[in-house]
Amino acid sequence: MSFLETQSSKSLVKEGACDAVKIGAAETYFSPLGVFLGATPLQIGALATLPPFLGAIFQVLGMRLSERSSSRRATVLSLIRAQAYVCLPIAALPVLLGQGWLAPALLIALVTIYHITIGLIAPIWNSLAGDIIPPASRGEFFGYRNKWMAILTFGAVLVGGQVLHQSTALGMTAWGYCGIVIVAAFARFVSSLPMGLVSDPQLHVPQESKFSFWQFISRARQSNFVKFVVFASFMNFATAISGPYFAMYMLQDLHFSYHEYTLVVSAVVLAQFVVMRSWGAISDQFGNRRIMLVCGTLVSINPMLWLLSSKLWFVLMIQLYSGIFWAGFNLAAANFVFDAVTPQKRARCIAYQSIINGLFVLCGSLLGGVLATSMPFSWSESLAWLVEPSRFLALFVLSAVLRIVAVAWLFRRFKEVRDVAHIPGHEMLIRITALRPLFGATFTFLASGYGAISRRGRR
Repeated sequence: MSFLETQSSKSLVKEGACDAVKIGAAETYFSPLGVFLGATPLQIGALATLPPFLGAIFQVLGMRLSERSSSRRATVLSLIRAQAYVCLPIAALPVLLGQGWLAPALLIALVTIYHITIGLIAPIWNSLAGDIIPPASRGEFFGYRNKWMAILTFGAVLVGGQVLHQSTALGMTAWGYCGIVIVAAFARFVSSLPMGLVSDPQLHVPQESKFSFWQFISRARQSNFVKFVVFASFMNFATAISGPYFAMYMLQDLHFSYHEYTLVVSAVVLAQFVVMRSWGAISDQFGNRRIMLVCGTLVSINPMLWLLSSKLWFVLMIQLYSGIFWAGFNLAAANFVFDAVTPQKRARCIAYQSIINGLFVLCGSLLGGVLATSMPFSWSESLAWLVEPSRFLALFVLSAVLRIVAVAWLFRRFKEVRDVAHIPGHEMLIRITALRPLFGATFTFLASGYGAISRRGRR
């Protein structure tokens, strides 16, 4: 029997599918909700990165729960249900408070609590899944799971956008936001049902596998895994300088409607759906480092593409490109953790990695917010050769430059940890696009542990 046919693996796929509805209906629209409530650029940046950072800190508590809990499954179930309940006051915000200084502040606070539940769940979920899924099949399994997550996220994004469009036409935008977040809460609660069917092996962590956060970072020069963490975190720092502000750029500066915004977000998810399983198969056969190099290089130039045109069709092309290669990068980065860390240390290492990554993302986002509000507008005007001037254009360029620095300088410092076959970068791209001259171009475009689906569309 294939590992994809076991009760536990099927249950993890169903749990992820329900969680994806929550991601598409709620998390995708947290930033637009902040814009609707009147948030400033700095508040939008804080909304996008402060909650994940604090959630990352709570992964340390999640790690300890994983090591000390008699039932990892029962702990995850309780936290999933708590996360569903946190969505309800978020749904009530636009209806009860509307626009004003208080609403964005409360939104940031509630989304922070929401991300704390994510932080508590992540190391426990990854520890449990890592024990259940065979090492040789992780790429294929997570590619399959995240393919279905992408399908459901795509559907939820489309439905959510349609609800917002129709409610705005009726002058009831606040109720539209309320409705889609309530649906997200219900989907997350339902995801606890298949999670209850997952096997729950006991985890024993010997004392020698326990180490402090400071011991972890003190090995930055010796540890291959810590060098990988620094690379991935700096890459996310560069991305966060511009990433949180694309929603504001599209809705305020490009004047996209909710319909158009939904199409743009959906394009990323659609691309992830088509390529997800293919990236998983390549990961199993050729390793994760090669994927990170190819995809990391290609997504480095992505922000610069926004300076070429602001036409909707062109933005959609950018998003398809982004979704394809961020899917590969995220899948490989998440799978690298499973390969590089032993099961006894996995929850602890994931928690520490998340703290470092969260701090880098927070700093990147806050830097972007400060620059967007304080730097001379002439800097961005000088870049507006083909698009309308915007205070965010300089952020796009800075983000691209720093991504290139990450790939050129930090990537070479860590090594692949498995014996894998070598594949040139151009052959990897051919495998993803599956070009067949006799039948035309048939695209197999189908990111890996908990929450690997891009939660806000990374650009």
